[in-house]
Amino acid sequence: MDKEIAKAQKILKSFTKDGVDLSSPSDTTPDSNKQTKGRAKIPAEVLQQAKGLAIFTTMRAGMWVSGSAGSGVVMARLPDGTWSPPSAFSAYTVGAGAVLGVDRTESMCVLNTDDAVRAFTQERFGFGAGLAVTAGPVGADSASAARDAKDPVWVYVRSKGVFVGAQVDGTRFNARDDINEGFYGVVGITPEAILRGRLGLS
Repeated sequence: MDKEIAKAQKILKSFTKDGVDLSSPSDTTPDSNKQTKGRAKIPAEVLQQAKGLAIFTTMRAGMWVSGSAGSGVVMARLPDGTWSPPSAFSAYTVGAGAVLGVDRTESMCVLNTDDAVRAFTQERFGFGAGLAVTAGPVGADSASAARDAKDPVWVYVRSKGVFVGAQVDGTRFNARDDINEGFYGVVGITPEAILRGRLGLS
């Protein structure tokens, strides 16, 4: 879990402080001929209104396989405004949901609704028709978009420091109960208990 937490902190910093290249990762034209698109950061307003954050990495399973698998952590905002401890999960995508041609991706999902947070309290679930995801706002209009957030989940995906869109539809998530139990020392602890801040309860 310690490695997952450190990884999540690094990804969060890359999206919110360092900024991410807006160029296309498939753009192979010489640098001198590229249109400069600059770097973008997720504004503070996006995090201020978030009810939860899920941060994870995925790796393509093989050279000719479109599916990918990985892991990450999710945190929820508690009623007093603080954040819950992290709950570990695994993630996998098969077929069109994977980012084709990309070996490793880093994703940050901003959970804007209670239903989105509630999904991560389950042992397993998936993004799709029941929980729609859209690309999160960046750039000049992102702050105002954050104040009017209505989409259940905003997602930011990057590979090698470059935005690659919102390719997470069809991603499935499973709670990593063994990791959570080992880290918190509570047998049978559930994702719901962790995200509600009730570490002594299952």
